[in-house]
Amino acid sequence: MIPAIYMIAIGLFLMALELIALNFVLIFFGISFVIVGAINFGFEFSLEWQLVAASLLALVLIFALRGKLKGAFLKDSDGLNENFLDEAGVGEINNGMIYYKGTFWKSDEISGLKNGDKVEILGTKNGKIYIKK
Repeated sequence: MIPAIYMIAIGLFLMALELIALNFVLIFFGISFVIVGAINFGFEFSLEWQLVAASLLALVLIFALRGKLKGAFLKDSDGLNENFLDEAGVGEINNGMIYYKGTFWKSDEISGLKNGDKVEILGTKNGKIYIKK
């Protein structure tokens, strides 16, 4: 039999270890060890029953709450635009090129424009910039 205070200490250690691992599994084992340790203050179990109870409780918690907890903390990047250059905006003519988002772009469409002129950018694709005429 593991004393109740040791069960709680193991649970707290597992929860702290979760901060490093971030796999959302250790936290549930930690919680279950704390719960079984707290129950062990009133009712003493043998070592086998302590481990079985903690494991079963952890599995129940994992299946019931892991997805919700993971979804709350690890947001998907669906709303993020990974190609930030392929956006509409305003560029400026500089030395015969278009300066847009910190990069100089070559374009055949800027003939007749002079340095400092602003152009409306429609987007970029495959190393080319598309402007509104």
